[in-house]
Amino acid sequence: MDLYHTTDFDGVSLLNPDADAMRSLLASLDEPAAREADHPDVALIHDPSGWLIAAFPNGTVTLENLEAEDGDPLYLNAVSRKEALQLWQELSQGKIERVRNRPWICDRE
Repeated sequence: MDLYHTTDFDGVSLLNPDADAMRSLLASLDEPAAREADHPDVALIHDPSGWLIAAFPNGTVTLENLEAEDGDPLYLNAVSRKEALQLWQELSQGKIERVRNRPWICDRE
């Protein structure tokens, strides 16, 4: 099993969270505190590959590789919490190509 972890908007990480923990973390985006946080996103990082998916309260989701020197984040807009959970689960399972095959955009719209 690959290692992966989540990070909440307070910077607290959880190693290899299950689906319920991921769902709960994504639901925290709907709390008032999320919009007031310095970093109002929650993220899942697939440690072996360096890929990260961050979700924001407004429904924007970003994909980026932390190991890439020139890799700008890619975006999806209007992503539901259910869709974000699916993306996180795919990334946590190392299904990188499946995640990357989504209709990501280069610039935020």
